[in-house]
Amino acid sequence: MEIIKIDSLAYKGYGVGRVNDKVVFVGCACPGDTLKIEIYDEHKNYAFGRIVEIINPSQKRIAPICKHFGICGGCDYLHIPYEEELYWKTEIFKAEFNKTFKDFGFKDFENVNLIKGFKTQNYLNYRQKIGLKISPPLIGFYKKLSHDVEGIEYCHLAKEGVNELLKNARNVLLSGNYRDNFLNEIYSVTLTDTGLKNITFSLKNRIPNLRQNYDLTFKDIIERTGADNVFVELKQKKGNKEDKKIIKYSRDRDKNDNNLRGKGNYFMLKGKKFAYDLPSFIQVNREQNENIIEKVTAYIKNLNENRRIYFDNALDLFCGYGNITLFLADYAKMVTGVEADPFSVELGEKNLKLNDIKNINFVMSNAGDFLEKAKKRGINYDLIVLDPPRAGIKGLAPKVAGLNPSSVIYISCDSMTLLRDLRAFVETGYLIEQINLIDMFPRTYHMEHIAFLSRKR
Repeated sequence: MEIIKIDSLAYKGYGVGRVNDKVVFVGCACPGDTLKIEIYDEHKNYAFGRIVEIINPSQKRIAPICKHFGICGGCDYLHIPYEEELYWKTEIFKAEFNKTFKDFGFKDFENVNLIKGFKTQNYLNYRQKIGLKISPPLIGFYKKLSHDVEGIEYCHLAKEGVNELLKNARNVLLSGNYRDNFLNEIYSVTLTDTGLKNITFSLKNRIPNLRQNYDLTFKDIIERTGADNVFVELKQKKGNKEDKKIIKYSRDRDKNDNNLRGKGNYFMLKGKKFAYDLPSFIQVNREQNENIIEKVTAYIKNLNENRRIYFDNALDLFCGYGNITLFLADYAKMVTGVEADPFSVELGEKNLKLNDIKNINFVMSNAGDFLEKAKKRGINYDLIVLDPPRAGIKGLAPKVAGLNPSSVIYISCDSMTLLRDLRAFVETGYLIEQINLIDMFPRTYHMEHIAFLSRKR
């Protein structure tokens, strides 16, 4: 056992202190804490420890609202005030930014405008989607640093509509025949409330005669949970590719209802209609998603009005179902949205029809393959928007730059991969004009970032 004083917070929300001049990272710690800790993972220059006892709590430490905090892996910052969380998120990003670009010299970055962005009014009950793991009879999140499941009955980060789905789904899945049979067939369940309440079950294995054997099961789940749609998802590897099959069950609606099965399952976002009758990636925080769209469109509008920069041909890579793409249509003559997931592309096509948009073309393709083909065909884009998954774009920055965009907008949910990729863009001749930090995931260490880049003249 060791005694440690916590001085600061670091990436992933770890408290930072020293034991015998070695840096030690401690989960669920607060700057100002004096702690008794147990070292569980030691390296040459640093170590990780877990709290055994809070000897003297920091004046800024608060009581977590959730009984699962510290065990469940869903939250990182329930033990500190929200304003303190925002402060440390900004400081941590600044430190990582400076570390990434320290060898470039200040002159390259003196005009970078780091904006803390939008803090949120709703730092609890904001998630319109949660993904839960199944380990019968437990339904919940993975424990910290583990693949063991911590069973939960309520999530303080989820919208009340999602928690209502959670309560009802638990009541169904943990009862009688469901608990003994169907619960053992699934490894995760995703609950979504965008105004439409959807449940997605991910199966462990393909079930023979699924429709015949479970048809009444899914109809019963819809009735007992209040869901609008139930999706059954099975992913299987076929060589190097993943084959995903979806079976959909929908609640029958009155003809006067907007959510008519097969053609009306949509929600509104900043004046546009978005179909959501297939399971696809969706931003979990609606309020902050709207702020991101606002920031992106405001930047483009400023380029139009103040710099006289206009776009003939825009490209949205990793576009999903068109979350950003649909809004680009107002600022470019032609927009191409590229997405590898076929269900997202199908939703994107529906979104074009819902909004009567004629100047967007969705392409189902891997981003790297699309960039290579565009280069071979001599196609250039004035504006390229990137919104990749957490892993970032890896080695694609030179290929993006090879299409000669005057402006690049990079949206990222991971600080480290963003900074890695921004460095690659700087090395290919782009300037970072502005980075916005958006608190998309309050009470966790995650953030959303929007980086605006321009080609050096």
